Amino acid sequence: MTTTAPDVRHVIGRIARGLMGRGGEGVENVIYRLSEQPLKDPDFRLPEAASKPVVKYLDGTLAQLRTMDAEMADGLKVIAPALHWDQSASYTDEILGKGFKDNYAWAELIGPNGFFAGSDYLLGVLLLGPHRHYLDHYHPAPELYWPLTEPSDWKKGDNQPFVTRKQGEVIWHPSLVTHATITHETPLLAVYCWTRNVKVGAKLMAALDSK
Repeated sequence: MTTTAPDVRHVIGRIARGLMGRGGEGVENVIYRLSEQPLKDPDFRLPEAASKPVVKYLDGTLAQLRTMDAEMADGLKVIAPALHWDQSASYTDEILGKGFKDNYAWAELIGPNGFFAGSDYLLGVLLLGPHRHYLDHYHPAPELYWPLTEPSDWKKGDNQPFVTRKQGEVIWHPSLVTHATITHETPLLAVYCWTRNVKVGAKLMAALDSK
C-alpha cells in the first residue's frame, strides 16, 4: 500500500497532540514552528525509501509504543515501508564504538529526506539499538526528544550526570548545549525535532578531542 499525505499527517498529528498533552520545556516552540510548516497535499512527496540494520528493532519498539499511544504506533507502522532511514556521515564505529553504525539511524517525517520538505524545521524518529552510548555532541539547532520506549539515560550539559528517562518524558536541548544518551536492554525509539538552524549538523565532542 502506498503511503499518502493523510497517513503522514495522522502520525504528525498524534505526535503534536501527545506533546501538547504532556507539555514541558520546548514543546510550545516545537508546536508553534510545526504550525508554520507547509503540510498540504501539494507539499507531499514520497522520499526514496532506505533502510539500515537498526530497523530490525522497529517492530519491537512499536509494540512498546502501543502501550502509550496505539494510534501513533499503528500510524508509524503504516508509513514505515516508505521511511528514508539515514545516518550522520561523521558518526563512525571508530569514534562511537564497535557496532554503533549498525545500531543507529533516523528518519525524517518533515525535512529534506522526509514526506514534507519543511522550512528550517526537522521532525522525525530516531532508533538506537540496545547497550549503546551516543556520545556527547552538540548542534546549533534547539532540539526536542520524546522517548517512545523506556528506559534510557540522558545527559544535558558538560560534566552533568545521566538521568533515567521514562517513556513519554519530554527532553529539551537548547542550542549548542552538549548532550548524550545511553540505552540498556531495550532499544530506543524517540521522536526528535529541530526547530531552526537545521542545516548545520551535529558535532561529536570525541571527534573534536581526537584532532
